[in-house]
Amino acid sequence: MSRAAGKGLRLFQFRTSPMHFSGRSFAFVFSATVSSLAPVIAFAQDFQSVFALPSQSLTSALTTFSRQTGVPVAFDSSLTDKLRSRPLYGRMDNLQALQRLLGKNTFRVDASNPKHIMLHPVPSRKSTGLEADTVDNLTVRGSRHELRTKRNFVGVVDSITYDDTSNLGGATSVAQLLTQLPGVTGIRNGDEPRYISVRGVSSDLNQTTLDGLTLASISDGGSIRRRVNMQNIPAEMTGEDDIYKTFTAEQDGGAIGAVINMNPRSAFDHDGLYKYINAYGIYGTAKGSAGANRIPGMSPHLGQGAKAVFSDRFGKNREFGIMTSFRYQRRTRNTTKKWQEDSYNYYNSKGKILSPNDSSTSGWNGMTAPRYVDGGSYSNDLNSLGGAARLEWHPTNSGFSASVMGYSYERWENSFMEHNEYLLDDTGIWNQTPTSGREYIYRARTIGRKDNWQMNTNGVLGNLSWHDNISALKLRAGYTWEDYYNHEPYVTARVYPKETSKGAVYADYTINKENVANLVDIIDMNKLLNSGYAFQTVQQEYDRDHEGVTNVRLDYTRNLDPGFRGFGFASGFEWRSLNGTNSSDQLWYKPGGSAASSMFIPDMKNPNGPFFDLSDFDWSKQILDPVKSKNYTELAYFRYQEQLFDGYVSLHYKWRNSQ
Repeated sequence: MSRAAGKGLRLFQFRTSPMHFSGRSFAFVFSATVSSLAPVIAFAQDFQSVFALPSQSLTSALTTFSRQTGVPVAFDSSLTDKLRSRPLYGRMDNLQALQRLLGKNTFRVDASNPKHIMLHPVPSRKSTGLEADTVDNLTVRGSRHELRTKRNFVGVVDSITYDDTSNLGGATSVAQLLTQLPGVTGIRNGDEPRYISVRGVSSDLNQTTLDGLTLASISDGGSIRRRVNMQNIPAEMTGEDDIYKTFTAEQDGGAIGAVINMNPRSAFDHDGLYKYINAYGIYGTAKGSAGANRIPGMSPHLGQGAKAVFSDRFGKNREFGIMTSFRYQRRTRNTTKKWQEDSYNYYNSKGKILSPNDSSTSGWNGMTAPRYVDGGSYSNDLNSLGGAARLEWHPTNSGFSASVMGYSYERWENSFMEHNEYLLDDTGIWNQTPTSGREYIYRARTIGRKDNWQMNTNGVLGNLSWHDNISALKLRAGYTWEDYYNHEPYVTARVYPKETSKGAVYADYTINKENVANLVDIIDMNKLLNSGYAFQTVQQEYDRDHEGVTNVRLDYTRNLDPGFRGFGFASGFEWRSLNGTNSSDQLWYKPGGSAASSMFIPDMKNPNGPFFDLSDFDWSKQILDPVKSKNYTELAYFRYQEQLFDGYVSLHYKWRNSQ
């Protein structure tokens, strides 16, 4: 860190650049020029990124922007610490994104050098020219661990370190951390990333390890795919997470997209006792159908959570260390979704349907009316609980070190989906305008689904290593496993209301410029409910899945420390055993029969339609189809086993003057 007197200015640097640090000294040359139009345009057009930054401290937002884009940003921290950023979401040019992030905050963006950006505060009218042009204090900030990892690896690697105090609140999974790195995209589940893609490559082609050992992964709904669910791994369990984008022989040969290695936190990162406790509350603004869907215990808005980290060193020479972490969270996620099929009704000026029903038919009145309208309401009660512990031994001046760690995290989610589909008839339209109107409901279909997802992520890992001044030997072994459970009742019913004076049911709609429609009112919901709903699909599914991975690897290196020159080599051996099973007991019931007694009109503003009461659904009144149930149960079962033995030798040579 280099300092001079004057105002505070920070430059954040997270990617490979002409800036070099060494054990002797370092020099950093910074030249600021008046920005010209051509370099700014080139910078904006040549680089794009995907952003997901909520409103926050401008200093924090600029730090994350720099980390995601890989472009250093220099700014006056004494100003940005007091300002808020605008929220930033979506794919856009980096320069455009930066300007949106700044919002109304008065900064002049200097992007004349494509390798870095400077933010100059716009001087007030009372400021003198000398004050406005003074930039005296330059602070270079980075992580020593991240820079060391980049420098020591012969390929391309990006790293991120976890800091407790900069990650307050509950949104701190490893998946969320990694999405801050360049070239990394989060594959989302609701409002959180669950998997990550590196440079657009499928998550199934990544190799994900903890302390170099392969993790078990059940993936989505017991599918037992290669992708690892990092939504279940709290960031406070790891100290530094690395993404290797190019590979050497030391990495797993199955990695095509990237190697993602998570390094456990160490008690030896601190001199002594370290403690961190964070408790927080959560408020979600969207109420949705929570509380109206007859599912007990689901809060419409409120949630809470806590996390804690403790570590200490002990022993005669403080050669032992223990690191523990804990996490708990419960929150509600309510969402509403709309679907629009490419199917519309086209009427003439007298309200009669065109034949053929197409906008190219002569006589169309110029106004589009919907034919299919789909909408869904989702309420999810999300819970997570778990912790990790690591015991370490670093005897003084022996070259030996050892550790053993265990972790167990459980994530369970109670979910209710209510989905209503409507086919609107073309026999008439009333009160039509370019943005609204009224049509008959020809067919209504209601879908109810309730899930009780539960996933347990566990592991026990050990590490024994030795090194001297030229060689290093490391033995690692571990067993990780995941279990997945779910009970899913799934019920659908449909009805065709009679288009008579007594039986007709009308729907008022709105439609926007993109021809996406929304039903704003169903005239007489009780009449719709009592129009003769009949069961279409009735089933229950009990999923039970398990995957376990045993992994042992031995690695030896010689003459590969960063300061060594000449020939060196790395060699190793690995054995890995994977066992996975997927089973699903499925109960299929015969369709037909009245469904109205199992449905109700929810007490909420403008419901999409009737709901199923799945909490008190009377399954005893349904007639089981034993043949269909047996067939689907047998089709759902499979078992997968994999045994891997491999070894490698990697030769290295470093020239005398190489960095």
